[in-house]
Amino acid sequence: MNKLKDYSHKLLLALLVILLACLFAVTFLGDDQTTDINLSLDDAEPFELRTVNGGYTEITLRNSHQLMPGNSVSVQEANGTELDALKIEEVVFRRKSEVVVFVKNGEQIEGRLANQEDLNLRSDWTKQRQPLSLSKDRKIINIPFSEIESIKSDHKILFKTPKNVDLQDFRLSFYQSKDIQLSYFEMPERPQWEKKSLDNNETKYDLFTPPVIYLVDGKLSNTIPRESLVNQKSDEKFGMELIRFSNEPYPYKLVSWIGEIPYFEDTQTRQSAVSSSFVRNRLEVGIPYKKNTQRAGGQPSLVPTSLEDNEKELVVEKFVVQQYKDEKSGGMKIIGRALVKDFKLGGKSFEINNQMKEVYAGNIKIEVRMTLDEIDDKVFTFTTSDVGISFDFGDRVYTVMKIDEASKTISVKKKGPSQDQHVEKILSLP
Repeated sequence: MNKLKDYSHKLLLALLVILLACLFAVTFLGDDQTTDINLSLDDAEPFELRTVNGGYTEITLRNSHQLMPGNSVSVQEANGTELDALKIEEVVFRRKSEVVVFVKNGEQIEGRLANQEDLNLRSDWTKQRQPLSLSKDRKIINIPFSEIESIKSDHKILFKTPKNVDLQDFRLSFYQSKDIQLSYFEMPERPQWEKKSLDNNETKYDLFTPPVIYLVDGKLSNTIPRESLVNQKSDEKFGMELIRFSNEPYPYKLVSWIGEIPYFEDTQTRQSAVSSSFVRNRLEVGIPYKKNTQRAGGQPSLVPTSLEDNEKELVVEKFVVQQYKDEKSGGMKIIGRALVKDFKLGGKSFEINNQMKEVYAGNIKIEVRMTLDEIDDKVFTFTTSDVGISFDFGDRVYTVMKIDEASKTISVKKKGPSQDQHVEKILSLP
């Protein structure tokens, strides 16, 4: 009886040891049963979203697209119901980024932005005076913005942040005009991290990334010497020369009037490509006018606008018709006299009358020639009202800092080809 009792104690002890071993194996050696979704790069959101100063939201898309100012960002619920449509106010292209430009005539031009700084375009981007400069095959291609339909790249977009909607809680869809290729992105359901087992020894990344090693003067190095990073020698020529600084006649001439309304001839615009006659504009007193950028044959070159318009060109402040005595003939003649304010030239108002063959109102025409080795020369033209204007040429940016009419000189700052290279020089006529 005592032996049976001893055996039963040993049997219970053995069963207890086996049970504890099983519990230990299940608890510490079993696989983790977490069911959260694993977040990989393939599952990642197709864009990054952040709030910037000024009440704007900035989105960086991971794929190339053609979204431009004026396109929309649609805020949607999970079932696809649209809550709001947010207008894109601005786009930002990285300096020297690769782009494809879609021109209105159907042409596609690939190249790299020649800008030394990021390019910001807003709602009025098609009216920019300076063209878009692309670097392609060691040449600079200038494309007027008025001829561009859209630009394809991975540029950022900005729109006003909605006040009553948290964009993180909704899907975002991006729409472009039907006239250009459509890019469509949707924000997927918010993924969650999966708690991975450390014993799986799994990773989607290489455990070892080989270093980049350079051979410099027969020796191995993990860095590039500074002199190898600079593409421009310190003794490189400035690359810009002043070739013209002249007082040009005012382009608008008073030629006739009907009642109290004068008519001005635009000596820079002809009636048509085959006509020898200049366009005449009917300018009412007190109404500002600007260039007619959409002009067709037979239409005026100036159209009415408002004083708030930054593109306004001129206004006739006063117009009178008077008689005066001709000293040579002794007879009486009629003269029309207009007091004109030119917003582009600035300065005081000046008189234009129908007896003046030419009017000089301080319209200075300046021409510079760009000359760099291995790049075709190019001439740029501007006026005294264009202080601050910049020209992109051969991976360099030339900015007009100051114009001195008295000495007929201009001060120009040159930047590039590397970011830390800056040279300023005063240019004068040869």
